[in-house]
Amino acid sequence: MSDEDPAPRPAAPRRQQPMADAETLIDMGVLEEQPQPPPDEPPEPPAEEQANTVALDEALAGAGITPDTADAEAIAELAKLDPAVIDAIAKWVQRDPDSKE
Repeated sequence: MSDEDPAPRPAAPRRQQPMADAETLIDMGVLEEQPQPPPDEPPEPPAEEQANTVALDEALAGAGITPDTADAEAIAELAKLDPAVIDAIAKWVQRDPDSKE
């Protein structure tokens, strides 16, 4: 055995540049900050739900009821029901409370 150090092994060449996230590159001044897209707007409810909402609103208005914020949320959820159920709800809302039906 010799007292000499073994010869250093050659390092493999890098195939890719080291990567950094965009925020770091912006902080370093390498990239300009990109504009953020606007937030996605919720999609419009289906036509059937919109018709159900109108029917419920009309039934409430006919009964002299002005919906508040909580009512609007409930109406939006009820509008997802079947139109036959909406019709039954509308009839119930508009019924005379003194009748025996």
